[in-house]
Amino acid sequence: MAPNKKTSRRQQPASVFVPGTDPLAFAPPAVTTVAAQLAGFTAEPQGYDPEVAEELVAAYRPRLTAITPDRLDVPRIDIEPVCRVLLTVHALTQAPPLLSLYEGAAAQGEFHLDNLDHLKAVALLMLHAYRQADAAGAFTSGAKLSAALDKESAEVESRLQKVCEHFFGDDPEVGPVLRRLSPGTGYLDRAYDLLGYADIYQAKLDVVSKDPVHYRATDVADARRLAAQILAVLGAALSPKAREAYDLLQRAWTLAKPLYTEVQELGLRFLRYDPQREARLPSLYVVGRAGQGRKRTRREPAAPGGGNVPPDAEVGATPGTGGGTAPATGGTGTSAPV
Repeated sequence: MAPNKKTSRRQQPASVFVPGTDPLAFAPPAVTTVAAQLAGFTAEPQGYDPEVAEELVAAYRPRLTAITPDRLDVPRIDIEPVCRVLLTVHALTQAPPLLSLYEGAAAQGEFHLDNLDHLKAVALLMLHAYRQADAAGAFTSGAKLSAALDKESAEVESRLQKVCEHFFGDDPEVGPVLRRLSPGTGYLDRAYDLLGYADIYQAKLDVVSKDPVHYRATDVADARRLAAQILAVLGAALSPKAREAYDLLQRAWTLAKPLYTEVQELGLRFLRYDPQREARLPSLYVVGRAGQGRKRTRREPAAPGGGNVPPDAEVGATPGTGGGTAPATGGTGTSAPV
């Protein structure tokens, strides 16, 4: 039977090509032209004001306090550059051509426009929390480890390092992480490195388990246990004010991560024709880890911002999974982020 021409013929698009437009562009003009429209835009980030930040702490306290301990994440990044990026991204989203795209997404029910204001507020709040924690001595400690804890933690770190560098020393993704984890000299640094190696082991278990010499099935759990013990010992020297300030910082960072992801992923979609989109909306981990390759040259105190992992924070999961637990003091009732 001959095919029915009316049913077999494919319907042609209403417009195949409009002369004068980019033949390789398939997105609406609002998207394809946004990069050009942003060329002359200068982002002016909100400045930091301690009084305003204190008001934000009070306003966000209920939400921060509602974050349960099992969902808290340790801010293993340099806080100040991350906050600057958050504020710069907020300023970028206020550019009319980009803001209109966010408004359109909000009108379609796929975005909360208030998230743009939240981004600025949480960035200022987190910067305030970091400066309070730093001033209170949350990143310094004169405590010493017991000989047994010092010895065991050093041995586990050494094994983890050997296995990871054997398999991933030249890996384009893991290699740079390993260079940051190359052992330093501080106890806080060792705890951070143990957690970093444990994260790699957990993610690459099928590979590291093939090492016939240094791999031990118990090392991931031991690394996390020993790191927690080190952090607890160092944390015993912290004042209640330092603990409270760090608790606020940890909660602000835990809140900031999913908030930024919400703004960033939609923004990257809007800027898909912009070759600078990754620079305009960068990864917080890339920004926050830029200076972490510089190891400390003496034992405690640790340099502020070198990972911002306080001596009393316990960690049990890979970055981004919410595996951090609350500091020993709890602190959530008085100091109540992307």
